Amino acid sequence: MKKKLIGFFICLMLITAFLTSAQEIRNEPIKYENKDVNTISFDEDDVPVSALVCKPILQNVRGAIKSMCGIQNVATSPEARRKGYAKQLMFKAFEHMKFHKQIFSTLYPFKETFYERMGYISFPQIRTAEFRPTSLEPLLSMNISGTVERMQINNGYEIYRNFLHEMRKNLHGMGVKADTELKRVKDEAQYWLAVARDNEEVLGILTYKITGFWKEIKVRDFYYKNSQGKYLLLKWFASHSDQIKEVHLPIRPDEYPETWVYDTLWGEKGKIKSRDWVPCPMGRVTIVEGLNGLNVGSGKISIKISDEYCSWNNDSFLFESKDGTLHVEKTNDYDCELTIQGFSAIIYGCYNLDDFKFKEWGTLSEEVKTKIQELFPPAYPYLHADF
Repeated sequence: MKKKLIGFFICLMLITAFLTSAQEIRNEPIKYENKDVNTISFDEDDVPVSALVCKPILQNVRGAIKSMCGIQNVATSPEARRKGYAKQLMFKAFEHMKFHKQIFSTLYPFKETFYERMGYISFPQIRTAEFRPTSLEPLLSMNISGTVERMQINNGYEIYRNFLHEMRKNLHGMGVKADTELKRVKDEAQYWLAVARDNEEVLGILTYKITGFWKEIKVRDFYYKNSQGKYLLLKWFASHSDQIKEVHLPIRPDEYPETWVYDTLWGEKGKIKSRDWVPCPMGRVTIVEGLNGLNVGSGKISIKISDEYCSWNNDSFLFESKDGTLHVEKTNDYDCELTIQGFSAIIYGCYNLDDFKFKEWGTLSEEVKTKIQELFPPAYPYLHADF
């Protein structure tokens, strides 16, 4: 097992693992990752046959910005599959995370059950609201203070970047890639940027493409500070009602666009769909002792954790709220036992505690459930970063 930056050779191996023909290999551009990522490979006769990429990302988890490792490009060449290489790579990846003090890890799985065995739990699926801009026309007569300015993303990149970082401070689960990689959005310039402002304050942004006349606006990013910013951008969509047939808008799990403007999302007028080209993102806690500082509720609970892949988490920990901030320390006693999957589920906050028994994550008494819910209220993670 070797850990090294091997650039072109690993990228070529990834391509040959997934593309349909040798012709595609010749036409596929090879992009070299930035210096902050780390590639871990497994070799046969000094030739890489299996690899993954560890990508450092800062993520908001319950109001605290923590170091997170995004796992990307997990691939094994066809000739080397079914030998357990991917599992061995993940062991090495977790060691890498421990060394670099990366408290969390996320990924987009090729198969959820494969990574669930490694401690990851699924987030709510990314959804898209598809609706006709004509449904939003009532907003055109509404007096909403502020303006929306459209520009090319390369001209408004700093506005875009700064607003993402500002939103990350408040959105649980949100991760934003490093500037060296995020800058590709500017350099490739594939999107328009619309910026909602009032008195020079940026209240919301969206990035999008238009597929053609009387076709679709396909939105990539849709973020707003408050309802004023949201309705300014919705009103901007309405101004396209004579040119655009449909808007495709990504929505977070805590957003309910059917309540924004009536008669928008039912029947032929529109629908809400799960994103069908990628599974749910998944995440897990990699270093339990690194959870100090999360914003939590009240009370305390002690939990004995079992973690097959990160052995340093196999211990009992006391989790206590001190003025709304989480404090973690080891203890000899415990109120319940949880697998790392169950523990990650209560930290990210998007699971029903009654389901844990059926998932074999742990059996919880009613008293323990109450303690968990008071300390770790339900939450809805939204990763944002795609990789």
